[in-house]
Amino acid sequence: MQTNVFTTRQFRAGNSQAVRIPSSIAFPPKTELVVRREGDRIIVEPKEKKLGDIPKFFKALDKYFVGGRPDFEETEREWA
Repeated sequence: MQTNVFTTRQFRAGNSQAVRIPSSIAFPPKTELVVRREGDRIIVEPKEKKLGDIPKFFKALDKYFVGGRPDFEETEREWA
């Protein structure tokens, strides 16, 4: 696992505290994140995927689906 270390300061965003995360280590857009506190640490990580999320995953792929399956091309093999 590659570790990137940087220094930042907290700031106010409305009634919440926020920090800026450099784009080089940011999560992809729309990634659901889980935030938890362990002592003096605040841990931010992607939400764990569950089997129940699979239908949503396939629905998100619909725009890439071109329809149908490609024809199967059998390859002649020489079994020795």
